[in-house]
Amino acid sequence: MEPKTFTISREHDTRPLVLGAPFDVPEVITKGIGMARFGYVRVSTEMQVNDSQVLALKYEGVETIITEVISGAVPARARPQLSNLLKRMKRGDSLVVSRLDRLGRDTLDVLSLLRELDEQGIRVRILNIGAETGTPNGRMFLTILMAIAEFERELIRERTRAGLAAVKASGKKLGRPERLTAPQKRHIVHLSHEGMSLRQIAVLFNVSKSTINRVINL
Repeated sequence: MEPKTFTISREHDTRPLVLGAPFDVPEVITKGIGMARFGYVRVSTEMQVNDSQVLALKYEGVETIITEVISGAVPARARPQLSNLLKRMKRGDSLVVSRLDRLGRDTLDVLSLLRELDEQGIRVRILNIGAETGTPNGRMFLTILMAIAEFERELIRERTRAGLAAVKASGKKLGRPERLTAPQKRHIVHLSHEGMSLRQIAVLFNVSKSTINRVINL
């Protein structure tokens, strides 16, 4: 006997529903099941207000919003509230922020966070530019951000090279300053020849035994 069939009107799906047969839930229904959206709001000081950020997230439909008062210079993983939030999130979840600088002001740190979350299957949506990682426009945004990060790294390297060149040109010695002067080193060698132990000499000059040992074996 053939099973009875009924056509049930469902949004985007008018396929016959066969009683007693397996039923595939339409994609439009399953999409989003088990996926959570979390909002993150950050201000640098207690004097600042976060109303506009919260309003933007609520308008987006985000219900779980975490707020934090901390400088944008602090690395993302070093922020208590954001760090705890990231530990709660799982594959398929989304992190929503009103602006990218809410995640941080260090391009390299923010890029590292975005790439890490992308590898974990967690999307990040940035409202003011309409970008979301894991999508074509999100991938384009990450490409641009990586280019900016590389540019910043090159600037840092260039400033370092220029600084070292300036130090060399001034005749200054590179590296950490010497803990001991030349007369002190001669005195250390003399004390060692007189039979004083490394520990005693180290205590006398307030340096480590390894430092004393290097001086003696020069």
